[in-house]
Formats: sequence, C-alpha cells, structure tokens
Amino acid sequence: MRFSYYKRPLFILLLCYAAGILVFKAVSSRGPEEARRLVLPSSGVSLEGRVEEYPVSQYRRWRFEFKADKINGVRSGISLMAYVRDLGGASYGDSVRFTARLSEPFNYRVPGNLDWRGYLADRGIKAEAKGKKLEIIRKAPFFFRAAQTFRTKALEVFAKNFTADQASVFSGIVMGEKKSISESLKRAFQDSGAMHVLVASGSNVGFVTLLVYFLCAKAGFNKKYTGFLALVSSGFYVAAAGLDPPLVRGYAMFAAAFIGFLMERDSGVFQGLVIAGLAILVFEPQALFDAGFQMSFMAAYGIITGMALWGPICRIKGFSNNILTIILVCFFAQIGLYPLLALYFHKVSLISLLSNIVLVPGSGIIMGLGFVTVAASYWAPLFGIIKPLSAFAVGFFIRLVEFFASFRYSSVWLSPPSALTLSAFFVFVFALLHAPLFGFKNKKLYFAAVPALLIALFGTKVLPEKNIAAMFSDANTYSVILKQGSKAVFLVNPGLDGKKLVNASLYYGFREIDGVFISTLARKDWSGLDGLSQSLGVKKIILPYGPLPEELSEVLSDFEKNGGIVLRVWNGEALNISGVSVHAVWRGRYGGYGGNNPHEGLSWRFSGKDFKVAVEDDGRRAHGACGISGECRDFAGKKGELLEFEL
Repeated sequence: MRFSYYKRPLFILLLCYAAGILVFKAVSSRGPEEARRLVLPSSGVSLEGRVEEYPVSQYRRWRFEFKADKINGVRSGISLMAYVRDLGGASYGDSVRFTARLSEPFNYRVPGNLDWRGYLADRGIKAEAKGKKLEIIRKAPFFFRAAQTFRTKALEVFAKNFTADQASVFSGIVMGEKKSISESLKRAFQDSGAMHVLVASGSNVGFVTLLVYFLCAKAGFNKKYTGFLALVSSGFYVAAAGLDPPLVRGYAMFAAAFIGFLMERDSGVFQGLVIAGLAILVFEPQALFDAGFQMSFMAAYGIITGMALWGPICRIKGFSNNILTIILVCFFAQIGLYPLLALYFHKVSLISLLSNIVLVPGSGIIMGLGFVTVAASYWAPLFGIIKPLSAFAVGFFIRLVEFFASFRYSSVWLSPPSALTLSAFFVFVFALLHAPLFGFKNKKLYFAAVPALLIALFGTKVLPEKNIAAMFSDANTYSVILKQGSKAVFLVNPGLDGKKLVNASLYYGFREIDGVFISTLARKDWSGLDGLSQSLGVKKIILPYGPLPEELSEVLSDFEKNGGIVLRVWNGEALNISGVSVHAVWRGRYGGYGGNNPHEGLSWRFSGKDFKVAVEDDGRRAHGACGISGECRDFAGKKGELLEFEL
C-alpha cells in the first residue's frame, strides 16, 4: 500500500463521480420524469416489467422492487415497490405482468428512525404497487434461475430441519437472509457487535472463492483455470445471495485480486474495491447514501489499508500470530464504523473487538457447515449425521453471541454525530491507518491525528444548542419532543414503540429525559413507556389522576423502584422541572376532567427563558411557540408526518 494508489486515475475518477452525485443529489433522488407524472392513487393499472430482487414475505404478502417497462401499455422505465399475494412462481430476474393499485409509499415518519418514503425515494422509487397475482411473461436467464433454485433449496433445508433461531442464523450467515430473525436474537447480535456476520458480504465471497480455488488446486488444475472456476463459483453465489452492494463489492474486489495475482501486481485488492465502487454507483447512484453501502466499503477499506501497512510490522512467531491477525482484521474493519453505527443505529458495541475474535472465525465454520448441510440433504444417510452436528454448532454459536451480549455495558446508546464530528473522526482514522507510511517520528502525523480525535470527542460540546420542538405520530398516537438548548428535554405521550422513542430522543442529542408527560390514561399515550425507561435515563413521569390500567401500574412501580419519580397532577397545578415551568390544563375539547374516563386528559404548557410552548389536543397541536423575536405560531401535527421547528 502506497500513497501513489490515491493518485491513480481510477481512484480519482471514483472520487469525482461520488462528488458529482453529491452535488446533484436532488436530481438523482427525484427519480425518473415518468414517476413525477404518475397520478396517485390509481386503481386497475396494468404493469409489465422485471422483478429486481428476491421477493420477501411480509404480512401475508410478497414484497419486491419492480422495474416497470410498461404502464397501461405505455413504455415507462420507473421503479416501484410491489406487493402481491401470489407470486405465481416468479422470482428475481423474471419478466412479469399484473394489475395493481398505485399509491404513495405508506409512512410514519419518526425522527431518528427509518423514513420509509425517503428511503425509497433515495432508491428512485416514488410509488407502491399492490396487486393480487403475478403472471410470468418470460423467465430469467438460466444462470439466475439456477442461482434462485439453490437459494430456495438452502433456505428450505434450514427452515424445515432447525429451530427458528438456528434456521435464521444459518440463513443469515450463508445467504444473507436475516428477515426471519427474532427481535431478541437480533438485539443480541447487535449488542455483541456481530450483526455484520448475518449480512452476506465480501467475507462470504472470499470464503467461496478460496474454497473452490483450494479444491481445484488440490485436483491439479492449472492456476488460470483454477482462478476462473473460483470466480464463476463465487459469482453464482453472489447471484444466489441477491446481488447486494456488499456482495458485488466483495466479488469485484476478489476478481481484481485474482487478476492482479495472475499478472503479478500487488494492488489488485485496492483496485478491486475502487472498481466495485464505480460499478455499483454507475448502475445505482443512490447507493452512495445507503448505510449498508457506506459501512461495507468503510470496513473493506479499513482491512485492506490497515493490514497492508500494519500487518508486516505486527508479526509474532507461532500460532499467536494467527490470533493477532484476527484481532487486527477486526480492529481495522470496525475502527471506521463506530461513527456510522452511531449515525444510523444510535448504538455501538463496546465488546465487539473482543467478541469478533471468536465470532468471526465461528461464522466461517457455520457457513461451511451450512453448505455441507445443504449438499448432504440430497442423501438421507449422510444428512442424518450432518444435521445434529450442524444443529449443535449453530446452537453453540448463538449461545456465544448471547454470552457476549449479556455484559452490562456490551453496547451503549449514542446520539448521532454531527458533520464536524464525522469529518474529524475520519481524519483521525486516515492518520491511524497510514501511520506506518507517515513514519512514527513524523510530527505531521500527530498534528493531524491528535486535534482530529479531540474534535471528534469534544467538538460538539462547544457548538451552540437550539430550542427545538418536534411533532410526530403513528396510527393513533401523537407524540411531541421539546428540547430547551442543552438544559432540558421533555417527551409528551410515549405511546409509540419504545425503541423508536429511544431513537427519537437520541436523534436530538439526549440520553436522559427530564420529564415524560402522559396526556391521558389510554394505552395509546403510554404503551412505549417501559421500553423507553429501560433504555434511557428518565427522571420524572407526570400523568393525570384516575384509575391506572394494570400494565401501566406495573411499569410505574418498576420505574419508582429504580429511583424514578412519578407525579400525578390535576388541572391548574404547576411544576418546575429542570428550570422550566409546566402547567397542566384541561383538554379544551371536553371542557373538563373527571379522572374516570381514560380518554379524558390534560394539555401541557411549558415556559422558560425564550421558551414557551403549549402542547394541546392530546399532542395534535403545539400553540404559541415563541422565540427570541417574540413571534408566536400554531403548529398542527399530521398523522404519519414529522414536523420540526426551532423555538
């Protein structure tokens, strides 16, 4: 690895192309002109086109990206997210037709959480198509049909012969199919820092490539033919696993490495990463803004650069060198991912460097056993031996994941970093990765690394804080977050999913909530309280008088046992919480409050220095938001939409 790699035309072209995508993001994210001319909603629309991904079963329907070549017989070319009840035998790559209803993507926009409509827009998808049954016009080419057959067979073997958790882990590690994994097991993988092993990526491609290369070499094949067969086999695997960006990146990287190996060049892997980036962005420019794309490339870049520069100087004798190599690979793969994990998932595993020393090699064993299990399923006597062995191995692997996740501080919740923090951290990572090239006695290295690290850790603390109000909702709950600079944060109506509320609070930079206000005793206004209070620090919970539902009573009891404060208030009472005066008043639409009806409730009026907000009508309206200028406004929340404003 040399600095000259960054001066090569291909790398410069990648940087310029990525910069161009950033500059023209508005253009690239709008989608095709045809999409903007769609009349939504529309019923009875005839669609013809191609299935662009392997369909996923969801709520008794199949979901997949669909490239519409024709809409009502008129040539098109737009992408839709399709939902059908019957696939009619269709799969990835097939040309199909069906009748559907077109509509805007369904969406509940909650801060800090997935914006489904925005996510689809970034992929160039502006509408959803809901139909009953697909009719196949033309099957996919043989190569893709064979890959689909292998994928279906593998997932079927796992699902029918192992427990739900074991099957989901096998499906994730072998095929990158993690949709069926339970929430509790997913949380264990996240907390242990091993979620990446459930995503088919470059490591999977490398496993298949090296396995086929090893077997062909042992069979005495010529080096060139061995490399060719290895690449064809790994290409087949990539197609079976879904052609996701991490897989395409891994395949291009290994292909370039093999070509570089045959040509006796030493920059093949780095060039492969650059080629993969260009290939993906040329065909899908929106991938530049995808979290999976960014994280897979950052991990690959860290491994390639770090091992090329640090590997030769971090060598010890004996078997211990293998352990050290695994530690270095894990470290360089993850060092650049921490700010991205905080940005997209608000959670970072502190135990990942330790856990991955065991879990990464373990996932390789599970992947190998997965392939052996699928192959053995064609011969019952052999399968009878392999199945219990595989079940024991994957069960033990799951217990290891749960063990690493069980530590109290195995992971921590974090607020998303600012642009300043991100930039500074990546400057530090670049300096760290290239320290052997700079020279450890070079003062410029430390002048770059130390200030960058300090800014990354403490830079946001010197930035001015703003007063913010955010209104959001789901099917029947209207929630409001109020933030007074760096002094206090309040949440009205914790009725959304607890994890979503945690993400929303972290999104605005707080891991502790001064006061949670419940407007009514109806479950819709407090159902996420337990999940919220278990993950973040909540100081006080304030709610109306009246008979408490049993579930809410248990949550409040546990909260008080853990040192929290619960306050019951009546109309007209005033509180002072973290320097902000809060008044409880009757909800105007009922004209009073008797404390007997769970739908009766209170509105809340907050006032402090340069901070005055009244949250009324069960969180549907915020009234009289006054800033330094003294301007007053009314804000009405709309179901499913996010409304943010500075105070």
